[in-house]
Amino acid sequence: MKFMRLFATTAALLLITPSASAHEELVDFSPADGEVVQAGLVEISLAFSDELISLGSGGGNEIIITQVDTGILVNNGCAVVEGREASTRLDLDQPGEYNIAWRVVSGDGHPISGSQSFLIENQSDYVAEAGYQFLDCPNAVTQLELTDKAPEASNYWLLWISISAVAVGLFLFLRPKRK
Repeated sequence: MKFMRLFATTAALLLITPSASAHEELVDFSPADGEVVQAGLVEISLAFSDELISLGSGGGNEIIITQVDTGILVNNGCAVVEGREASTRLDLDQPGEYNIAWRVVSGDGHPISGSQSFLIENQSDYVAEAGYQFLDCPNAVTQLELTDKAPEASNYWLLWISISAVAVGLFLFLRPKRK
């Protein structure tokens, strides 16, 4: 009986306790996910819930755009960070879907990341400037680096194993003893 009360109380607390969210989050994005944009100079803008850290070398803050069909990198990954916004600009003329993968450093020093996509239409036969780069930065991303990057592994499995181990330990410790 004692075990059941403890178990019920613990379960109730876990279910009603609000989750802590200490990191900033993306609150606005332009172009919007799935939006169709006309060919030309395209401004990519990300707005966050709080200030971002602008690192002097430009490291840690990236907005990487690739063409989905070909996987080709269409910018150098550099991002301008001002207050709550991170941005970059592209000169695009190839119609199709583009993926935007971003990573910025939040005000508390933790990196946050995500991705979205948008579509380009070129109804006016616009021709982009060859080799256009909005920003020159020391930590530019290259196509070779992009293909060599392995996806970041998530460590949530470790959390779930730990929680399971604690639950089993509590069960064994608090179960009624046979006499």
